[in-house]
Amino acid sequence: MTRCRDRGGAIPPLRVRQPEKGYRFSIDSVLLADFASACCGRSVLDLGTGSGVVLLLLARRCDVLKTGVGVEIQRTLWEYACRNIRENGLGDRLSAVLGDLRETIPGLSPRSFDLVVANPPYRKIGEGRRNPDPRREIARHEVACTMADVFTAAGRYLAPRGRFAIVCPSARLPELFALGEAAGILPETIRFVHPHADEPANRVLVAGSRRKTAEQVVLPPLVVYAGRRRYHPEVEKIFTGFFRE
Repeated sequence: MTRCRDRGGAIPPLRVRQPEKGYRFSIDSVLLADFASACCGRSVLDLGTGSGVVLLLLARRCDVLKTGVGVEIQRTLWEYACRNIRENGLGDRLSAVLGDLRETIPGLSPRSFDLVVANPPYRKIGEGRRNPDPRREIARHEVACTMADVFTAAGRYLAPRGRFAIVCPSARLPELFALGEAAGILPETIRFVHPHADEPANRVLVAGSRRKTAEQVVLPPLVVYAGRRRYHPEVEKIFTGFFRE
């Protein structure tokens, strides 16, 4: 395991560096951070942190967040996460670990995080065309980990009263429920994401915990686009709140 840490100072305007080629974060990461911020706690673990964008956004939104750790298996992305944490002056609150979430991560105590988040690879091996770029392949297909691996890791590190938030294709919702039940993480809040108001949902945001709730809460749908290349006002507000304040 390799960990980056740096003493931080004042928080400058948010800047996110990422590779010009290979994996680059998408709107899913921004929507996940906004959704997960409602259940943010003092400690946050990001499984498959990439360039660290979800942690950066949560730290910007959640004053209560004191310790955030991102786990990333790709060295290049881990290096970007370290740099982003350092350049945004968040080294006193955030860190990134180069490691495999399928394994026990040294330095992380079981059941110790108030919030665990994940924007995992969406496609199973054999689904869709294989990406010739191995960095994108790992980020988009279940090459280095499966959805089951993500839930196992979440169950390992989630505190007894913590919450797990994830974004995934809406078509995989039944599988997500089954994996959550196996890991002892029950769904509490669900929000479907629609590309346009007149189109079916293609993504879903789910937050769950170990606690049994009376019933699941389904939030109003989130619509991404209001027109051609124009975000819906709610999504525009999310971006403004994270990047332009």
